[in-house]
Amino acid sequence: MAIVELAAFLAFLPASFVAFYVWLLQSRKGSLPITTTEVAYDKHKFGHILNWDKYHLYIHGIPTLIISGEFHYWRLPDRSRWESILKKYRAGGFNCIRIYFHWGYHSPDEGIYNFKDNRDINYLLDLCEELNLYVLAAPGPYICAETQAGGFPIWVVEKVKKLRHVLHSGFKSYDSKFSEYEKQWFENILPIISEHQITSKPNGCVLAVQIENELFERILNIPFALHDEMRFLCKTARDCGITVPLFTNDGFEAGSFIAKPEIDSKPSSHFFGRKSFGLDLYGFDKYLGSYLYVIDPTSLLFVPASEPTPWAFNVQQDPKRWKQWDPKVVMKSLDGIENTVRGFGYEAAKVFRILMLILLVMD
Repeated sequence: MAIVELAAFLAFLPASFVAFYVWLLQSRKGSLPITTTEVAYDKHKFGHILNWDKYHLYIHGIPTLIISGEFHYWRLPDRSRWESILKKYRAGGFNCIRIYFHWGYHSPDEGIYNFKDNRDINYLLDLCEELNLYVLAAPGPYICAETQAGGFPIWVVEKVKKLRHVLHSGFKSYDSKFSEYEKQWFENILPIISEHQITSKPNGCVLAVQIENELFERILNIPFALHDEMRFLCKTARDCGITVPLFTNDGFEAGSFIAKPEIDSKPSSHFFGRKSFGLDLYGFDKYLGSYLYVIDPTSLLFVPASEPTPWAFNVQQDPKRWKQWDPKVVMKSLDGIENTVRGFGYEAAKVFRILMLILLVMD
């Protein structure tokens, strides 16, 4: 009898696991009444200014190659240095920068937002326009950037006792109170950024706005991020006057928050019919070297100063032993990356190749 009971229990386990996985997958999709289509970039209205296909980004109808690097204004003690540094970006061949806007740097306490002097981002964006530097604006709210609390103000940490809707052990549950604090930040920072959009100013520098940072939709194929947190932030961005495309950056090419507008045509209020949410453009980080070797050793680009050795071993390299970067290896890796991203389907299959590679030189 015990054997029969054990067999029944073992037979029950797979079904229970599948049921739990389906529940977890659908619960992560959330229920806020905000669709991908509702907050999508309006190509009909702004496509003559900024558009794309699977091959190019078009700015005012001209195919444009974007070469972008990071600029962290909040790590510089004096704004008088910004111009000379930005000129070096231009001299180095960059025509674009991504800027993380640091919530904690501007908000020392609840209700206080400082955008003066060394925190004057309007001045910073004016400089970018004067120097013909495009901008990918990244206001977070979470920016990581190896900075304290990932950019969140300490007063927010003290009030909510958690960040990014995380409860414990990585499990997440949507917290409307935390979202309202994020909204407060967006309502202060985004109106300034919106004044510099290419869609609202003849010489505007802001090409796109990044929402959140490395918010994995799944980790090791386990549903993780909440679609409602992304929905809320994107809707808030649009309500604050952002009209350029929205994107987020996957930690690597994992297929997070890819826009699937086709499924919006079949709305459902049923729990198991909940729809996913995605942003206009799919982008991801790609670290050159051995950082992600243990995750995906087949699609990495190894620079001459690196080799396919897991970073945890902290192997020291002798510069005299560095080998030249084989162009064939680079081409093969890039082709592999593109095939992976195109394979996600939907808008990821249509996104221009250049955006997929922008984050190669960022973060």
